[in-house]
Order: sequence, then C-alpha cells, then structure tokens
Amino acid sequence: MLIRIRPGLQAANSAVADGSMRTALQRAHEQLKPEASYFLPQDGRRTALFICDLTDESQLVSMLDPFFSNLDAEIDVHPVMNFDDLRAGFDQLAGS
Repeated sequence: MLIRIRPGLQAANSAVADGSMRTALQRAHEQLKPEASYFLPQDGRRTALFICDLTDESQLVSMLDPFFSNLDAEIDVHPVMNFDDLRAGFDQLAGS
C-alpha cells in the first residue's frame, strides 16, 4: 500500500510548533512498519508517504485516525506493486 498523508496547513503548523507532529509521525512509522517512508512538500503542503505491506487493512482505522482527528489530514491509500508483483501479474495474463 502507498499511504499519502497531507495534514491541514494550520493544524500542521500548530503540531510542528508544539511537537505533536513528530510524535504522530513516529507513532505512524512504528505501527505501519513501512518498507520505505518519504517526507516532502507537495503542492505547498507537508506530505508523508509510506510504502507498507499490510496484512490486515482494518489496521488503517486505528493508525490513520489520529491524522484525521488531530491534523485535519487528507489521506489517500493506494494498492501498489513492486516489480516482482508486476511480473507475476503479466505471467497470469500470459497464462489466460
């Protein structure tokens, strides 16, 4: 899964100032256990990207709710594949 978290501007500014942004991102990182994580400005907003292998999608509720509740975040979740997964998909197409 690719998870993109974009906190609201005012909420993010306050969270950075009071230290809660660091805590929220650390908690998410510990719970999601991402294969990779990236932090960048995107369209003028702070953005966090996590690449995760989730075994149970219901985990998303407890992991992401603090960003909705406390940071007025926009969150996108997309299924993604690595190259091996893509090749396996092409192999399935060829076998059909």
